[in-house]
Amino acid sequence: MAERSKRINLHDDEKFKLVNPETLKLFQKYQIDMSIRDLSENTIDQYNSDLMQWFIYMYDKQFNLSVLETIDEDIEEYYYFRKQEGNNVNRQKRVMSSISAFYKFLRKKKIIKESPVEFIKRPKAGQPIIAQTYLTKDQVQLMRNKLDEHGDLQLSVYALLSLTTMARVNAVANLKWEQIDLGNRVCNNVLEKEGKIVELSFSVEVKELLGKLLEYRKSNRIEDFGWIFVTPYVTENKPISNGTLNDWCKTIGKMIGVPTLHPHDFRHSYATLLKNEGMSLEDVSMLLNHSGTDVTKKFYIKTDTSKVRKLKDSFVI
Repeated sequence: MAERSKRINLHDDEKFKLVNPETLKLFQKYQIDMSIRDLSENTIDQYNSDLMQWFIYMYDKQFNLSVLETIDEDIEEYYYFRKQEGNNVNRQKRVMSSISAFYKFLRKKKIIKESPVEFIKRPKAGQPIIAQTYLTKDQVQLMRNKLDEHGDLQLSVYALLSLTTMARVNAVANLKWEQIDLGNRVCNNVLEKEGKIVELSFSVEVKELLGKLLEYRKSNRIEDFGWIFVTPYVTENKPISNGTLNDWCKTIGKMIGVPTLHPHDFRHSYATLLKNEGMSLEDVSMLLNHSGTDVTKKFYIKTDTSKVRKLKDSFVI
């Protein structure tokens, strides 16, 4: 008999009232659409339960994003959370179907042009939900070389700042110059996941790149409204979008032959590189701003099996 998937219950009536108003408004419109499609009461209940739990996850973990702001990486993070909590593939596929159906409704009503779930592959039995990429030291060096050849200073800052701070994409998107302490190589008062205010440290290499970027902006009188990363769509009250940074990451991935690269891979990669170079698990966990080492060890560090194989070969049996 197949193993029953662990149930995850995020439902909370009080939190649901605080979910992004835009999301709740669209959710109410979706109720009307489902009611005229002659769906069974049980099917509607399942769809609603799946969506409400997803909304509450976004409220708790993703800065209460609107469903119109959400990108594929945000939804992948939610799927990955459910996988960590014990959901099997069949239950994951059902949740994915519920979210996909909601976005199909938004497309049908011409509220969105494309659905973020279109970029996420659905798993087959026994396959993982998300393919994580752990960049090697050689790939990081290749990335440096390719970025130098490309000549986009801002893109270089984004890649190496994301890598060496191990910050999540939303934190990177919202960074301002006033938070940067070049002397001590830290970003201060950074809003991270679950409302934590953290300090991020970056490398000497990034310090030099940030200095060059700041000087370039001043010399060319580029208005950045105080934000580190800018596009023509950035304003005083609107930072660069997570989606744009995700696109930048895909561009970098193509440069180095890793087309599936996404922003969270920088975080996993550098954590693993630090651990494999000899940094303690506790220190890596602290830099990731984890509350303990369990999550760091289980989900962020890829074991260097080559060391274990070499050790094995040293034994004569």
